Amino acid sequence: MIKKPRTKFKTYKSDAAPFFFYIDIYPPDTSYFTNPRLAHLINAIKGNPIMPLPMRVDRVFNGEESILIRPNEPVSFLINKNLTALINPYPFLQFGIEKLLYFTEVRSSESLIRSLSGQKIHQWWDSTKNLYANLFRLEEDFSAFLRAYLNTMIKAHVDNEDLVNAARSYCQLISDICKKRMNNNSILSEINGEQKNVRLYKIKEKKYYKKFNKVEETQYHPELIDIEIFDLSDIGFSQYSKDSILKDLESYKIKYIPLLFYDDLQECMLQNLKRLEDDHENLIDPIVLIKQNVIVLGENEQNHNALQKFSWWDNFVDIDLDNILQSISNTSDEFYELYSTDNV
Repeated sequence: MIKKPRTKFKTYKSDAAPFFFYIDIYPPDTSYFTNPRLAHLINAIKGNPIMPLPMRVDRVFNGEESILIRPNEPVSFLINKNLTALINPYPFLQFGIEKLLYFTEVRSSESLIRSLSGQKIHQWWDSTKNLYANLFRLEEDFSAFLRAYLNTMIKAHVDNEDLVNAARSYCQLISDICKKRMNNNSILSEINGEQKNVRLYKIKEKKYYKKFNKVEETQYHPELIDIEIFDLSDIGFSQYSKDSILKDLESYKIKYIPLLFYDDLQECMLQNLKRLEDDHENLIDPIVLIKQNVIVLGENEQNHNALQKFSWWDNFVDIDLDNILQSISNTSDEFYELYSTDNV
């Protein structure tokens, strides 16, 4: 019996699929791509350090909703007495989603031998942009990850200091946060206004025989945690406070695995720290993000109202998906044109 080829990625209805982005210090590794078109595609965004976490290519390709994690307040850091650095949400997300779509194109081409559908991509974002989930601890930690970049890499750039040492400090700060969360084995959960600490994982001691010798092994099993999700499609994100909007809004519960965020991100930071021992040339200069308005340097006199333009309480309706899809198509066309020329 001939097995039918898959037309989409397998997903689970019980998975809320929350995601956000962090700032990496190195370009993505493209050495493991066997198809030259795919490597060429990824090479096109090597200068973009904004990385999705987790890499939810499954939901994006299938056109299924996921949950965008939203920091509670504008993400900023005081660089010196005159200057503040801020994350500008719109361009930050534009670059992050661009990278997510590029990786989705790569994975779908490899796994399914299929390319992205513009209709599915719009379906994914239309069903995602109006959802909010109570993920207080992740909101807090992702804000801390972004502030760590401002505190180290951007501050080093402004003060004309060594970027390599700044990168070490940045990666170590994030690794320490992740390690603390995992060692504590606890994360805050909020359902129906009630907060409680729940475990990230269960610990099980397994005993078995290997080559006639008794072996004891400690296993860590990630916990599925309930989260409360609100759909703001009808009322939208407004100038009113989040609490006042959510107070009377119906919600539903679904699950996610918080351990994945901390485990994956710590592994990435530990790899970066090891790579920093030898590789200084490929470090992405933070000036890239300043020039693209992803990070804004402003005077410290900005008041509360001025900071609200950097708020994450928004449905980001103006994210330009069509431009990203066109760039994927153009990159593929450029490769095929180059390949055809080389083989004439």
